[in-house]
Amino acid sequence: MSAILIAALFWLSDSAVHYFAYGEAELEFIPSDVNELWMRSLIVILVVSFGAFADYRKRIDNHDVYSAMLNATHHILRNFLQKMLLFREEAENSKDFDQNVLAAYDEMIRETTAQIRNLEDIREPSRENIEDRYRPR
Repeated sequence: MSAILIAALFWLSDSAVHYFAYGEAELEFIPSDVNELWMRSLIVILVVSFGAFADYRKRIDNHDVYSAMLNATHHILRNFLQKMLLFREEAENSKDFDQNVLAAYDEMIRETTAQIRNLEDIREPSRENIEDRYRPR
């Protein structure tokens, strides 16, 4: 979007330069000289194209950062959940451990795993999409 604004400002300032600096008879926003029109149009197209490309690259970079962060978080949480299985095993082997607590633990692990999988499935990362995925239902 900023590239379009820059291109428009270029077009207007080039018109102003021709009027004030070169002493043209009138301020022309669309030049009557074909060569001048062609040159301005080419520059505007190049500026807008570069801006569109820069925006595209920025979106790709943001998506790559998001994916890397998600993969790192996923790895850390999976390792944590795997290590928590040791606690579950010890709780199962203990005769005095409350089975209701063990059932609540299993539900917590299932819920956490489901939330991680929901985050993995996001195709369009945005604040709303991410927040909707990790909130319990």
